Amino acid sequence: MTGTVLAPARSTAVSKKVLFLLLLVPMFLGGVDSTLFNSIAYDLPVLTDSWRLWFIDGYTIALASCVVLGSRLGARLGPGVTLATGLFVFALAGASPALLDSATMWTGSRFVQGFGYALIVSSVASVIGGLPETSERTLGYSLWITTYAIGAGAGPLIGRAFVGMDAYTMLFWLPAAVALVCGVLATALLRGITLGQASSTKVDVASSALAFVGFGLFVAGLQSHGAAFGRLLATVAGCLVLAVFCTRQLRSHDPLIDVRMLSFSRLGAPSLALVVSSASYTGSVFLFSAEADSLLSIVPVSVLALWVSLGGFAFHKLQARFTAVHILQVSLATCAVGLIVAAFGGLWPASFLIGLGVGVSMASGDAYLLGSVPPKDVARAAALQETALAVGAALGVAGFGGIFAATGSVVGTAVITAVIIAVVVAALRCNRGVFKA
Repeated sequence: MTGTVLAPARSTAVSKKVLFLLLLVPMFLGGVDSTLFNSIAYDLPVLTDSWRLWFIDGYTIALASCVVLGSRLGARLGPGVTLATGLFVFALAGASPALLDSATMWTGSRFVQGFGYALIVSSVASVIGGLPETSERTLGYSLWITTYAIGAGAGPLIGRAFVGMDAYTMLFWLPAAVALVCGVLATALLRGITLGQASSTKVDVASSALAFVGFGLFVAGLQSHGAAFGRLLATVAGCLVLAVFCTRQLRSHDPLIDVRMLSFSRLGAPSLALVVSSASYTGSVFLFSAEADSLLSIVPVSVLALWVSLGGFAFHKLQARFTAVHILQVSLATCAVGLIVAAFGGLWPASFLIGLGVGVSMASGDAYLLGSVPPKDVARAAALQETALAVGAALGVAGFGGIFAATGSVVGTAVITAVIIAVVVAALRCNRGVFKA
Protein backbone atom coordinates (compact mmCIF):
# COMPACT_ATOMS: atom_id res chain seq x y z
CA MET A 1 0.00 0.00 0.00
CA THR A 2 1.34 3.42 -0.91
CA GLY A 3 0.21 7.00 -0.89
CA THR A 4 -1.93 8.65 1.74
CA VAL A 5 -4.69 7.08 3.74
CA LEU A 6 -7.04 8.25 6.45
CA ALA A 7 -6.66 5.96 9.41
CA PRO A 8 -9.54 5.35 11.77
CA ALA A 9 -9.73 7.54 14.82
CA ARG A 10 -7.64 6.62 17.81
CA SER A 11 -9.46 4.36 20.23
CA THR A 12 -7.89 3.49 23.54
CA ALA A 13 -8.94 3.39 27.17
CA VAL A 14 -5.50 4.41 28.39
CA SER A 15 -5.59 7.48 30.64
CA LYS A 16 -3.66 10.56 29.59
CA LYS A 17 -1.35 10.23 32.60
CA VAL A 18 -0.36 6.68 31.65
CA LEU A 19 -0.10 7.62 27.98
CA PHE A 20 2.22 10.56 28.65
CA LEU A 21 4.31 8.45 31.03
CA LEU A 22 4.85 5.76 28.39
CA LEU A 23 5.76 8.42 25.83
CA LEU A 24 8.00 10.59 27.98
CA VAL A 25 10.12 7.97 29.74
CA PRO A 26 11.64 6.91 26.37
CA MET A 27 12.23 10.60 25.61
CA PHE A 28 14.14 10.90 28.90
CA LEU A 29 16.24 7.88 27.86
CA GLY A 30 16.90 9.52 24.52
CA GLY A 31 17.97 12.74 26.23
CA VAL A 32 20.35 10.85 28.50
CA ASP A 33 21.79 8.95 25.54
CA SER A 34 22.33 12.15 23.56
CA THR A 35 25.00 13.31 26.02
CA LEU A 36 25.93 10.24 28.08
CA PHE A 37 28.46 8.59 25.78
CA ASN A 38 29.63 11.91 24.31
CA SER A 39 30.86 12.79 27.80
CA ILE A 40 32.61 9.50 28.71
CA ALA A 41 33.84 8.24 25.33
CA TYR A 42 37.47 8.57 26.46
CA ASP A 43 36.79 6.50 29.58
CA LEU A 44 35.28 3.40 27.94
CA PRO A 45 38.09 0.83 27.80
CA VAL A 46 37.03 -0.99 24.64
CA LEU A 47 36.97 2.15 22.47
CA THR A 48 40.13 3.51 20.90
CA ASP A 49 40.89 6.16 18.28
CA SER A 50 38.11 6.55 15.71
CA TRP A 51 35.97 3.90 17.40
CA ARG A 52 35.02 6.53 19.97
CA LEU A 53 33.53 8.68 17.25
CA TRP A 54 31.88 5.77 15.46
CA PHE A 55 30.34 4.48 18.70
CA ILE A 56 28.54 7.81 19.14
CA ASP A 57 27.91 8.60 15.48
CA GLY A 58 26.63 5.13 14.59
CA TYR A 59 23.58 5.86 16.73
CA THR A 60 22.88 9.28 15.22
CA ILE A 61 23.56 8.14 11.63
CA ALA A 62 20.94 5.41 11.98
CA LEU A 63 18.56 7.87 13.66
CA ALA A 64 18.97 10.50 10.93
CA SER A 65 18.45 8.05 8.07
CA CYS A 66 15.54 6.10 9.60
CA VAL A 67 13.41 8.57 11.56
CA VAL A 68 11.09 9.29 8.62
CA LEU A 69 10.94 5.60 7.75
CA GLY A 70 9.84 5.03 11.35
CA SER A 71 6.93 7.44 10.96
CA ARG A 72 5.85 5.62 7.78
CA LEU A 73 5.94 2.27 9.58
CA GLY A 74 3.92 3.83 12.39
CA ALA A 75 1.29 5.00 9.92
CA ARG A 76 1.01 1.48 8.52
CA LEU A 77 1.29 -0.64 11.67
CA GLY A 78 0.10 1.86 14.26
CA PRO A 79 2.35 4.05 16.43
CA GLY A 80 1.74 1.86 19.48
CA VAL A 81 3.22 -1.16 17.69
CA THR A 82 6.22 0.74 16.35
CA LEU A 83 6.82 2.34 19.77
CA ALA A 84 6.91 -1.07 21.45
CA THR A 85 9.11 -2.48 18.69
CA GLY A 86 11.51 0.46 18.94
CA LEU A 87 11.75 0.06 22.71
CA PHE A 88 12.57 -3.65 22.42
CA VAL A 89 15.23 -2.97 19.76
CA PHE A 90 16.63 -0.10 21.85
CA ALA A 91 16.79 -2.31 24.94
CA LEU A 92 18.41 -5.35 23.30
CA ALA A 93 20.96 -3.33 21.32
CA GLY A 94 21.64 -1.05 24.30
CA ALA A 95 22.48 -3.95 26.60
CA SER A 96 24.71 -5.72 24.05
CA PRO A 97 27.96 -3.85 24.81
CA ALA A 98 27.82 -5.09 28.41
CA LEU A 99 28.23 -8.63 27.05
CA LEU A 100 30.74 -7.87 24.29
CA ASP A 101 34.43 -6.93 24.31
CA SER A 102 34.97 -5.81 20.73
CA ALA A 103 34.90 -2.19 19.52
CA THR A 104 33.41 -3.39 16.25
CA MET A 105 30.55 -5.17 17.99
CA TRP A 106 29.97 -2.23 20.33
CA THR A 107 29.68 0.11 17.35
CA GLY A 108 27.41 -2.27 15.44
CA SER A 109 25.05 -2.42 18.40
CA ARG A 110 24.87 1.38 18.44
CA PHE A 111 23.74 1.44 14.80
CA VAL A 112 20.93 -0.98 15.70
CA GLN A 113 20.05 1.03 18.81
CA GLY A 114 19.82 4.20 16.71
CA PHE A 115 17.28 2.47 14.45
CA GLY A 116 15.29 1.52 17.54
CA TYR A 117 15.27 5.10 18.77
CA ALA A 118 14.18 6.30 15.32
CA LEU A 119 11.07 4.11 15.73
CA ILE A 120 10.54 5.50 19.24
CA VAL A 121 10.82 9.21 18.44
CA SER A 122 8.68 8.98 15.30
CA SER A 123 5.99 7.07 17.23
CA VAL A 124 5.97 9.60 20.07
CA ALA A 125 5.67 12.45 17.58
CA SER A 126 2.77 10.70 15.82
CA VAL A 127 0.86 9.96 19.02
CA ILE A 128 1.25 13.47 20.44
CA GLY A 129 0.40 15.02 17.08
CA GLY A 130 -2.72 12.86 16.91
CA LEU A 131 -4.17 13.95 20.26
CA PRO A 132 -7.64 15.43 19.67
CA GLU A 133 -7.31 18.65 21.70
CA THR A 134 -4.91 21.49 20.90
CA SER A 135 -4.22 21.94 24.62
CA GLU A 136 -3.25 18.26 24.90
CA ARG A 137 -0.90 18.50 21.94
CA THR A 138 0.70 21.66 23.34
CA LEU A 139 1.14 20.00 26.74
CA GLY A 140 2.58 16.89 25.09
CA TYR A 141 5.18 18.80 23.07
CA SER A 142 6.15 20.94 26.09
CA LEU A 143 6.60 17.86 28.29
CA TRP A 144 8.56 16.16 25.51
CA ILE A 145 11.04 19.05 25.22
CA THR A 146 11.36 19.41 28.99
CA THR A 147 11.82 15.69 29.62
CA TYR A 148 14.41 15.35 26.86
CA ALA A 149 16.32 18.40 28.18
CA ILE A 150 16.35 16.99 31.72
CA GLY A 151 17.71 13.70 30.38
CA ALA A 152 20.36 15.50 28.32
CA GLY A 153 21.46 17.44 31.38
CA ALA A 154 21.59 14.31 33.52
CA GLY A 155 23.57 12.29 30.93
CA PRO A 156 27.09 13.60 31.69
CA LEU A 157 26.49 13.43 35.46
CA ILE A 158 25.20 9.85 35.29
CA GLY A 159 28.07 8.82 33.04
CA ARG A 160 30.78 10.37 35.19
CA ALA A 161 29.24 8.95 38.39
CA PHE A 162 29.23 5.35 37.13
CA VAL A 163 32.66 5.65 35.51
CA GLY A 164 33.97 6.99 38.82
CA MET A 165 32.59 3.87 40.55
CA ASP A 166 34.18 1.66 37.85
CA ALA A 167 30.67 0.42 36.99
CA TYR A 168 30.38 1.61 33.39
CA THR A 169 28.55 -1.58 32.32
CA MET A 170 25.55 -0.37 34.33
CA LEU A 171 25.26 2.44 31.78
CA PHE A 172 24.20 -0.25 29.31
CA TRP A 173 22.07 -2.38 31.62
CA LEU A 174 19.97 0.30 33.32
CA PRO A 175 18.59 2.11 30.22
CA ALA A 176 17.97 -1.28 28.61
CA ALA A 177 15.97 -2.45 31.62
CA VAL A 178 13.84 0.72 31.65
CA ALA A 179 13.24 0.47 27.89
CA LEU A 180 12.29 -3.21 28.22
CA VAL A 181 9.69 -2.45 30.90
CA CYS A 182 8.28 0.40 28.81
CA GLY A 183 8.17 -1.91 25.78
CA VAL A 184 6.13 -4.49 27.66
CA LEU A 185 3.70 -1.82 28.91
CA ALA A 186 3.41 -0.25 25.45
CA THR A 187 2.63 -3.67 23.97
CA ALA A 188 -0.09 -4.25 26.54
CA LEU A 189 -1.65 -0.79 26.57
CA LEU A 190 -0.96 1.05 23.31
CA ARG A 191 -1.45 -1.54 20.59
CA GLY A 192 -4.87 -0.14 19.69
CA ILE A 193 -3.70 3.42 19.06
CA THR A 194 -4.15 4.53 15.45
CA LEU A 195 -3.71 7.90 13.81
CA GLY A 196 -6.67 10.14 13.29
CA GLN A 197 -5.11 12.22 10.54
CA ALA A 198 -3.91 11.63 6.99
CA SER A 199 -0.65 9.69 7.11
CA SER A 200 1.62 8.39 4.38
CA THR A 201 2.17 4.65 4.56
CA LYS A 202 4.72 4.33 1.78
CA VAL A 203 7.70 2.45 3.24
CA ASP A 204 10.69 3.29 1.05
CA VAL A 205 13.43 1.08 2.47
CA ALA A 206 15.70 1.66 -0.53
CA SER A 207 15.78 5.43 0.05
CA SER A 208 16.50 4.94 3.75
CA ALA A 209 19.34 2.58 2.87
CA LEU A 210 20.81 5.13 0.45
CA ALA A 211 20.61 7.85 3.11
CA PHE A 212 22.22 5.55 5.67
CA VAL A 213 25.14 4.54 3.42
CA GLY A 214 25.68 8.00 1.98
CA PHE A 215 25.62 9.81 5.30
CA GLY A 216 27.77 7.13 6.91
CA LEU A 217 30.46 7.48 4.23
CA PHE A 218 30.34 11.27 4.47
CA VAL A 219 30.81 11.15 8.25
CA ALA A 220 33.66 8.66 7.80
CA GLY A 221 35.45 11.22 5.66
CA LEU A 222 35.21 13.83 8.43
CA GLN A 223 36.95 11.71 11.01
CA SER A 224 40.69 12.31 11.28
CA HIS A 225 41.73 8.68 11.43
CA GLY A 226 43.19 6.61 8.65
CA ALA A 227 44.89 7.70 5.42
CA ALA A 228 43.88 11.09 4.06
CA PHE A 229 43.24 9.64 0.60
CA GLY A 230 40.91 7.02 2.05
CA ARG A 231 38.93 9.67 3.92
CA LEU A 232 38.70 11.74 0.75
CA LEU A 233 37.36 8.76 -1.17
CA ALA A 234 34.80 8.11 1.58
CA THR A 235 33.62 11.73 1.42
CA VAL A 236 33.30 11.68 -2.38
CA ALA A 237 31.50 8.32 -2.32
CA GLY A 238 29.15 9.59 0.39
CA CYS A 239 28.31 12.69 -1.66
CA LEU A 240 27.60 10.54 -4.73
CA VAL A 241 25.30 8.21 -2.81
CA LEU A 242 23.48 11.17 -1.26
CA ALA A 243 23.10 12.65 -4.76
CA VAL A 244 21.42 9.41 -5.85
CA PHE A 245 19.17 9.64 -2.78
CA CYS A 246 18.18 13.23 -3.66
CA THR A 247 17.48 12.27 -7.27
CA ARG A 248 15.27 9.44 -6.09
CA GLN A 249 13.36 11.82 -3.80
CA LEU A 250 12.87 14.35 -6.61
CA ARG A 251 11.32 11.67 -8.79
CA SER A 252 9.03 10.34 -6.08
CA HIS A 253 5.44 11.50 -5.67
CA ASP A 254 5.67 10.70 -1.95
CA PRO A 255 9.32 11.26 -0.89
CA LEU A 256 10.74 10.49 2.52
CA ILE A 257 12.40 13.92 2.50
CA ASP A 258 11.00 16.54 0.13
CA VAL A 259 14.31 17.94 -1.12
CA ARG A 260 12.40 20.50 -3.19
CA MET A 261 11.95 22.36 0.09
CA LEU A 262 15.69 22.70 0.54
CA SER A 263 16.22 25.62 -1.82
CA PHE A 264 17.91 28.33 0.23
CA SER A 265 15.11 30.73 -0.61
CA ARG A 266 12.56 28.48 1.05
CA LEU A 267 13.59 26.20 3.91
CA GLY A 268 17.28 25.61 3.25
CA ALA A 269 18.41 28.47 5.50
CA PRO A 270 16.53 27.42 8.66
CA SER A 271 17.44 23.77 7.98
CA LEU A 272 21.11 24.76 7.83
CA ALA A 273 20.70 26.67 11.09
CA LEU A 274 19.17 23.58 12.75
CA VAL A 275 22.06 21.39 11.56
CA VAL A 276 24.69 23.86 12.82
CA SER A 277 23.01 24.46 16.19
CA SER A 278 22.53 20.74 16.81
CA ALA A 279 26.15 20.10 15.81
CA SER A 280 27.34 22.88 18.14
CA TYR A 281 25.55 21.23 21.05
CA THR A 282 26.65 17.62 20.60
CA GLY A 283 30.14 18.63 19.51
CA SER A 284 30.60 20.89 22.53
CA VAL A 285 29.52 18.13 24.92
CA PHE A 286 32.03 15.75 23.31
CA LEU A 287 34.87 18.29 23.21
CA PHE A 288 34.57 19.73 26.71
CA SER A 289 34.19 16.27 28.24
CA ALA A 290 37.52 15.15 26.81
CA GLU A 291 39.50 16.67 29.68
CA ALA A 292 36.89 16.19 32.44
CA ASP A 293 38.12 13.73 35.06
CA SER A 294 35.64 14.14 37.91
CA LEU A 295 31.96 14.63 38.63
CA LEU A 296 32.54 18.29 39.50
CA SER A 297 34.44 19.03 36.29
CA ILE A 298 31.60 17.67 34.16
CA VAL A 299 28.94 19.93 35.72
CA PRO A 300 29.47 22.85 33.26
CA VAL A 301 28.91 20.39 30.41
CA SER A 302 25.82 19.00 32.07
CA VAL A 303 24.15 22.40 32.53
CA LEU A 304 24.45 23.05 28.78
CA ALA A 305 21.04 21.39 28.50
CA LEU A 306 19.61 23.82 31.04
CA TRP A 307 20.85 26.80 29.04
CA VAL A 308 19.46 25.26 25.84
CA SER A 309 16.04 25.07 27.50
CA LEU A 310 16.43 28.69 28.64
CA GLY A 311 17.27 29.67 25.07
CA GLY A 312 14.10 28.01 23.80
CA PHE A 313 12.09 30.01 26.32
CA ALA A 314 13.92 33.23 25.42
CA PHE A 315 13.02 32.78 21.75
CA HIS A 316 9.32 33.05 22.52
CA LYS A 317 10.02 36.42 24.14
CA LEU A 318 12.14 37.58 21.19
CA GLN A 319 10.16 36.43 18.17
CA ALA A 320 7.62 39.25 18.38
CA ARG A 321 10.36 41.91 18.40
CA PHE A 322 12.93 40.65 15.90
CA THR A 323 12.88 38.96 12.50
CA ALA A 324 13.73 35.29 12.05
CA VAL A 325 16.93 35.99 10.14
CA HIS A 326 18.23 38.36 12.82
CA ILE A 327 17.45 35.89 15.60
CA LEU A 328 19.22 33.08 13.73
CA GLN A 329 22.26 35.24 13.02
CA VAL A 330 22.64 36.52 16.57
CA SER A 331 22.00 33.12 18.20
CA LEU A 332 24.54 31.30 16.03
CA ALA A 333 27.03 34.14 16.56
CA THR A 334 26.49 33.66 20.30
CA CYS A 335 27.48 30.00 19.89
CA ALA A 336 30.67 31.07 18.11
CA VAL A 337 31.50 33.58 20.85
CA GLY A 338 30.86 30.88 23.45
CA LEU A 339 33.41 28.61 21.78
CA ILE A 340 35.99 31.41 21.79
CA VAL A 341 35.28 32.02 25.48
CA ALA A 342 35.76 28.28 26.10
CA ALA A 343 39.12 28.44 24.36
CA PHE A 344 40.52 31.47 26.19
CA GLY A 345 38.25 32.01 29.18
CA GLY A 346 36.23 29.73 31.42
CA LEU A 347 33.90 26.82 30.74
CA TRP A 348 31.04 28.16 32.87
CA PRO A 349 30.43 31.37 30.86
CA ALA A 350 31.12 29.45 27.66
CA SER A 351 28.52 26.86 28.60
CA PHE A 352 25.95 29.61 29.14
CA LEU A 353 26.66 31.33 25.82
CA ILE A 354 26.72 28.12 23.76
CA GLY A 355 23.59 26.74 25.41
CA LEU A 356 21.67 29.99 25.06
CA GLY A 357 22.70 30.35 21.41
CA VAL A 358 21.82 26.75 20.60
CA GLY A 359 18.44 26.98 22.33
CA VAL A 360 17.40 30.18 20.56
CA SER A 361 18.62 29.04 17.14
CA MET A 362 16.90 25.65 17.44
CA ALA A 363 13.61 27.21 18.52
CA SER A 364 13.85 29.87 15.82
CA GLY A 365 14.69 27.35 13.10
CA ASP A 366 11.85 25.06 14.22
CA ALA A 367 9.34 27.92 14.28
CA TYR A 368 10.30 29.19 10.84
CA LEU A 369 10.51 25.73 9.30
CA LEU A 370 7.10 24.61 10.57
CA GLY A 371 5.37 27.98 10.52
CA SER A 372 6.20 29.19 7.03
CA VAL A 373 4.62 26.31 5.09
CA PRO A 374 0.95 25.69 4.25
CA PRO A 375 -0.88 23.07 6.36
CA LYS A 376 -0.58 20.43 3.65
CA ASP A 377 3.25 20.62 3.85
CA VAL A 378 3.65 20.61 7.65
CA ALA A 379 4.29 16.85 7.81
CA ARG A 380 7.06 17.10 5.21
CA ALA A 381 8.56 20.12 6.95
CA ALA A 382 8.50 18.18 10.24
CA ALA A 383 10.36 15.29 8.58
CA LEU A 384 12.94 17.78 7.35
CA GLN A 385 13.23 19.25 10.85
CA GLU A 386 13.74 15.88 12.58
CA THR A 387 16.32 14.83 10.00
CA ALA A 388 18.22 18.14 10.23
CA LEU A 389 18.55 17.84 14.01
CA ALA A 390 19.75 14.22 13.78
CA VAL A 391 22.20 15.03 10.98
CA GLY A 392 23.58 17.91 13.04
CA ALA A 393 24.02 15.65 16.07
CA ALA A 394 26.16 13.24 14.04
CA LEU A 395 28.16 15.95 12.28
CA GLY A 396 28.87 17.67 15.59
CA VAL A 397 30.60 14.65 17.09
CA ALA A 398 32.37 13.76 13.83
CA GLY A 399 33.46 17.33 13.12
CA PHE A 400 34.51 18.38 16.62
CA GLY A 401 35.98 14.94 17.29
CA GLY A 402 37.85 14.83 14.00
CA ILE A 403 39.35 18.28 14.49
CA PHE A 404 40.30 17.45 18.07
CA ALA A 405 41.96 14.20 16.96
CA ALA A 406 43.94 16.12 14.33
CA THR A 407 44.99 19.06 16.53
CA GLY A 408 45.10 17.39 19.94
CA SER A 409 43.95 20.71 21.38
CA VAL A 410 40.63 21.76 22.88
CA VAL A 411 41.58 25.40 22.29
CA GLY A 412 42.39 24.85 18.63
CA THR A 413 39.24 22.82 18.04
CA ALA A 414 37.05 25.47 19.69
CA VAL A 415 38.58 28.26 17.58
CA ILE A 416 38.28 26.35 14.30
CA THR A 417 34.65 25.41 14.92
CA ALA A 418 33.86 29.00 15.95
CA VAL A 419 35.21 30.19 12.61
CA ILE A 420 33.07 27.63 10.76
CA ILE A 421 29.95 28.85 12.58
CA ALA A 422 30.90 32.45 11.77
CA VAL A 423 31.00 31.51 8.07
CA VAL A 424 27.46 30.12 8.37
CA VAL A 425 26.34 33.35 10.05
CA ALA A 426 27.86 35.33 7.17
CA ALA A 427 25.98 33.12 4.67
CA LEU A 428 22.72 33.82 6.47
CA ARG A 429 23.46 37.53 6.50
CA CYS A 430 24.23 37.62 2.78
CA ASN A 431 20.96 35.79 2.08
CA ARG A 432 18.80 37.49 4.69
CA GLY A 433 16.29 38.52 2.03
CA VAL A 434 15.15 34.91 1.57
CA PHE A 435 13.17 34.90 4.83
CA LYS A 436 9.62 35.72 3.86
CA ALA A 437 7.63 34.69 6.95
